[in-house]
Amino acid sequence: GGCAGAPHPAVSRPNRNLPVETLMNGTIRVVLHHQSKTCRDCHLSQRLTLLERNEFVKPLLDDCPDPILADIRDIPRVCSRIQDDWHDVGLNRMTAWNLANCIRARMKARVDGTIESHGGQVDILVTGCEVSLWVAEQFVADLQKAFPRLFVRCVSSNKLLGLFGQELAMPCTGFPYGKKSLEMKDPIIIIVSHSGGTFGPLACSNLLQSFSSSIFAVTSEWDTQIGKQLRSMYSDDLLSSRIFSTEVGVRPAEPCSVSVVATHQLLTNIFEHICVTIISDPHFRHLSGAVITEHDLQILERCNQENLKALEEIVGVDCQGYEIHERRGRTEKELRSAGDLWSEHILENAKAYIMSFIYIVGTVTAGYPLVTGIATAAGLNTDWAFYITRFLDSLIYFWLPQINVLILRLIQGRNLRHRMVGRTVVIGDCPWVAQAAEAFLSKIFACSYSIAGLNVLSGNPADHLVHRHTHRVVRGSLLVCGRPDGRLSALTSLEASTCLSVNQASSIQSIGGTCESITIGHNKSKLPLSKRAIYLKSHRPLFLCEKVLDDIDAHEDLIRQRKEKIKEEKEKQKNKNVLISLAATLTTRTRSSITNTGNHILELSLSRSRQARQTRSSASLLGAYV
Repeated sequence: GGCAGAPHPAVSRPNRNLPVETLMNGTIRVVLHHQSKTCRDCHLSQRLTLLERNEFVKPLLDDCPDPILADIRDIPRVCSRIQDDWHDVGLNRMTAWNLANCIRARMKARVDGTIESHGGQVDILVTGCEVSLWVAEQFVADLQKAFPRLFVRCVSSNKLLGLFGQELAMPCTGFPYGKKSLEMKDPIIIIVSHSGGTFGPLACSNLLQSFSSSIFAVTSEWDTQIGKQLRSMYSDDLLSSRIFSTEVGVRPAEPCSVSVVATHQLLTNIFEHICVTIISDPHFRHLSGAVITEHDLQILERCNQENLKALEEIVGVDCQGYEIHERRGRTEKELRSAGDLWSEHILENAKAYIMSFIYIVGTVTAGYPLVTGIATAAGLNTDWAFYITRFLDSLIYFWLPQINVLILRLIQGRNLRHRMVGRTVVIGDCPWVAQAAEAFLSKIFACSYSIAGLNVLSGNPADHLVHRHTHRVVRGSLLVCGRPDGRLSALTSLEASTCLSVNQASSIQSIGGTCESITIGHNKSKLPLSKRAIYLKSHRPLFLCEKVLDDIDAHEDLIRQRKEKIKEEKEKQKNKNVLISLAATLTTRTRSSITNTGNHILELSLSRSRQARQTRSSASLLGAYV
């Protein structure tokens, strides 16, 4: 191509016989060298995609000094928009309608016996790569638990390409996947790829068309490379839409934050829609062995909506993009405070290096090291004494980095027993959260200098964190662990297991020092060996098990207060008769309140407020429910 005003277009001589297309009001000339025979009669302008003012193409974001922070602060708005869009008539709702039709057709074929039911059968196949795959694995795990007799699989796109995309199949060593173990008889396929252009999912969107006619995609916008593949497979109209979009668009920041949360939010809505589709039919409910009920979905949807308030308090920005009030910003401040402390741990070597550089340059240039300079200023002029001062100065030069690190720790009030080496952060949580957080943090430090670098590891505290990482614990290791809400009877054992893993890692000591551990969760009870417990406020109503336990704790608090009052009254009163009368009266009231405890529990209300002042530890919760 070239400028329209140029005397000779920038086209090689053998191709100058090709037609020249004029674009942008005659300012640009374009020549198509490889042009399809079917499009020779089609003008080039009819084949272009409008990039501006196109509702299907998200515009690029404005430049900002910190794109990672901008993505994090955009999380509440994105999640709120996905929820609002899901309840409105739009592309996601049209895609959900098509997905429901495919599920009904699949379930009817199972009911009629057209499709056999066996272990190798695949009803729903979900695939993706890296972070998208980890989120999809949790989606598949939840869907399989909700419908135990439904055959749901989550397989990496690279494994699918190795099995079905090669002339010589590549074996998936360590995984139970093979051409014979996966019967791909027209399954429902969901491809999760936020960018919509990752090599593995993109190749699978083309490869799997020979196995299924029901392929869907979860991407960041409607017009992506995977979307183009699916639109070539189906008619290019809204009624046949096969694309779920988070509407996040292109995010230039390499660490994944808002894209992961948006994908999880959209998959939550898809999960609810699939559940409603199956349990609405008695035959489908029975065939899939549905465990989930309509009431469970109502609770899930309420928690889904209430979660927006929790996100606002975590990131410090509301769904409209404005900073929240200071009274609601306690969680964000506490998280930032913990992050500031750990950042000082990581940067101490770099700061000590700068301090050492300044000291060495200054003392060598001036010719007066610290001890020698002080001795000279004090009037010392004995030759043999200067050997001692120079010897002490040489020791200072040798230990200067360590001395500067200790000075920094004393000034900042940090632990003096930590090792003076590079830091390691271990993230403990359920698999998809731990892996996504590890990828996020490690990518942030991908381009850092070695002196300010960071080693990032992850593990599941309820499974392999102890076996994989506790033997690596040294003084100064940093452990952050997500703590399940053990106040719910279903999560009490999981919280106890998580707390046991954190305590075991924190109990490995050397010279009185150990790792610095932080727990994040809804339980205010702090572990005795942990550095800090960050409390996340709950916005959902109390479940019955929580309400019963809270009433018991509140009643015990009342008894404890009355006993303390009796003790105080005994100390103040001198008349023995008055003491006996007062104690008998208070004891009678206490017994009557204990007698009426059963009636009080029977009249429970699903109030959001908690009456108990004291918090229970994980061991206390486990003992109470057991």
